[in-house]
Amino acid sequence: MCGRYENKLTFESVIQYFIEQGITLEDLISGNDKDKIDIRPTSSIISVVKSGNKYSLCETNWGIKISDKSPLIFNSRIETITTKPFWKSSFGKNRALIPMSAFYEWQVIDNKKVQSRIYLDDEDFFFVPAIYFEKDKKIFTSFVTVPPNKFMSSIHHRMPAILTKKNAVNIFTADTEEAIKMCKPYEGKMSVKRFK
Repeated sequence: MCGRYENKLTFESVIQYFIEQGITLEDLISGNDKDKIDIRPTSSIISVVKSGNKYSLCETNWGIKISDKSPLIFNSRIETITTKPFWKSSFGKNRALIPMSAFYEWQVIDNKKVQSRIYLDDEDFFFVPAIYFEKDKKIFTSFVTVPPNKFMSSIHHRMPAILTKKNAVNIFTADTEEAIKMCKPYEGKMSVKRFK
């Protein structure tokens, strides 16, 4: 996890959310605003990044490549961020938020892989924290993942770190240790819809 996700939010709704949090987004993107139901690794995705005191709504590439020899990294384990100096430093300096309305996993049921849409019962959208890197005037992101909560443990061995509308923006102002503590298995109610 996270292998695919859904984002039904429009650019305007993301901007409005941050305005309500007292944050003005700069470098606003524009473009195709239709629902994105099946967003995959290497896709261009909507992200909010903070650089210094500036918040930007931009399109980033899902997947980062640290060097020419390294593989594309789509997800960053919180355990790695906590223990590896390079990743901890990167998370300390380069944090992003990725808006989502659901994410997908594939379960083996009756010897078949079944697509499962996972969403929050009490939130129409949420944010996943990410690390971003800039290279050649492009921005690349990797989502933060954590061990599964009780609900997710029967579906997959990992899940994205989930921040609700109530606390998401705090990831930008928290120090590194506080931000790491925010990245934990979601404690609220979740549901799944399976596509057979």
